[in-house]
Amino acid sequence: MSAKWAEENLNTIRTLMERASVYRRALAPVAIAVGMLGIAASGLAEGMGWTGQNNFAAYWLGVGVVAVLAALLLVRRQALQAEEEFWSPPTRRVAQVVAPLLLAVLGLGVLEILSSPEQRDSIRLIALWMVLYGGALHASGFFMRRGLKLVGWIFVSLGAICLYLHTFGKVQWLDEAHAHWVMGWAFGANHLAYGIYLKLTAKPMDEE
Repeated sequence: MSAKWAEENLNTIRTLMERASVYRRALAPVAIAVGMLGIAASGLAEGMGWTGQNNFAAYWLGVGVVAVLAALLLVRRQALQAEEEFWSPPTRRVAQVVAPLLLAVLGLGVLEILSSPEQRDSIRLIALWMVLYGGALHASGFFMRRGLKLVGWIFVSLGAICLYLHTFGKVQWLDEAHAHWVMGWAFGANHLAYGIYLKLTAKPMDEE
């Protein structure tokens, strides 16, 4: 039983390693779509005047659900085009790796919603979300080329810096009044930049 389990794990990891460049290319449209959605959502919130702590966590959790659904649809479409199984063993492996940290992201958002208004802190929440999300990217980067691990570290580092600057009041504009723009930068602009980078640096299929 244990030998079979070990063999299956080895085969799964080998498949992920061998197809790292393919997954890297497939990630580009997902990152671009998520980035554009994040920027649009922050612009919509600011344009509608949805500032303040009351609805911030609920709004962005809703945006997060839409982003996840959009990403899954894109991945499924890519799998169909390549005539591959969508929920394949490699996909399940990556999902298992990132699930704990993404569940922690969800838990922090729910906790913020349930907290009393005076205890809510949108900037702190964004910073913690960035750290946890970066950790999830870094974990999934084990199955990709080192670029995704680096992006994970960037999210972790920027989140930690934001938390420090906000906690000690080092930057004036890092406050509740600009929380939606900060969120648009954190999860919108960064994803968009990464997606464009992947798109521009992807090698043609016949070169791989």
